[in-house]
Amino acid sequence: MVHDYIPVDVDSMPYTQSVQLADNEYEFTFYYNEIDDNYYVDVADYDGNLIVPSEPILLNQALWRSINNEDLPIETIIPLDESGIATEVNADNLGVTVQLCIDDIGDE
Repeated sequence: MVHDYIPVDVDSMPYTQSVQLADNEYEFTFYYNEIDDNYYVDVADYDGNLIVPSEPILLNQALWRSINNEDLPIETIIPLDESGIATEVNADNLGVTVQLCIDDIGDE
């Protein structure tokens, strides 16, 4: 089973990219924080209005899982390693084996 995913390029961080999802187009800004050794994503609407800042990208943890905001994407986006190898998100696997998977397989 292979999910659709949002591509991430750790070598280009920090950067912003447009992401077209089912309900809208969003601006995702990806960056790395050296202090806590984690990757983060900010999500904004198409016009650049920030919806949620500094969401950590954690393996097998849905983004914005504890945030109730109608402006967020309706899809569940989960950093997954479908190969089952990764135990954490890091520079070697993010965008390679760990992808920001759009959990839409059950919808088809």
